[in-house]
Amino acid sequence: MDAKHAKISAQRFSLLRTRILREMRSRGWSRLAVVPVTPGAGGTFVAVNLALALARQPHTQVTLIDLDLGKPSVAGQLGIPGCTAVSAALREGGGGLGALVSRVDEAPNLSVLAPDRAEPDAAELLQDEALAQAMRQLHDSHPARIAVIDTAALLGEDAALAALPLADALLLVADGRSGTASDMAECERLLVGMPPVMGVVLNKSED
Repeated sequence: MDAKHAKISAQRFSLLRTRILREMRSRGWSRLAVVPVTPGAGGTFVAVNLALALARQPHTQVTLIDLDLGKPSVAGQLGIPGCTAVSAALREGGGGLGALVSRVDEAPNLSVLAPDRAEPDAAELLQDEALAQAMRQLHDSHPARIAVIDTAALLGEDAALAALPLADALLLVADGRSGTASDMAECERLLVGMPPVMGVVLNKSED
C-alpha cells in the first residue's frame, strides 16, 4: 500500500477498534473471532490489523491467536517466527498453549500465538476438548483485555465452525469484490446457535 492508502486503512481500523472495545466492554466479552466468509476474503489481514490497533490503546493487553490451523498465516503477515504446532503442545503438556505465546517487539501490548505449520486434521483438533481446556487455561494465564482469534473461512469447510464456540463474539469479513447475498444467507444459516455476530467488515471494497 502507498502512504495514502496506509493512512486510510489505519484510520478505519482505529474506528473499528473503538466500536468493538466499547461493545465488548459493555457486555463483558473478551474473545473475538474474526471469521472470513469465503477463502481469500482477507480475514487474517483484518485480524492482524485490528489486533495492532487494539494494542495501540494504552493499558489494553491483546492476544492474537491463529486458529486457522489448516493454513496458518498470522506469523507471515506480522513478519515474525512462528511457534511449534498446537497439537504438539497439547501432547507434550508442560506449559500448554501458554508456552507458544510470544511478544511482538514493535507492539508491547500485543502477544501472539502463531503456529508456523499447518495441522493435517485441523477441524478435528479444534473440536477436541483438550484444545478447549487449553484455551481456557491460556485465557487464565495470559489475562489479556481482549483476544483476537483468526479462523478459517466459514463457507466451504468445517474448521471455522469448530473454532467459533471458543469465542464470545464474531466479526465476519466479507469479500467486497466477489461476495454475494447467497454467501451471507448461508452464513446466517450456519451461525444459528453460535456466538453473536458483532458486525460484518466489507474487505477489498473500492468504497
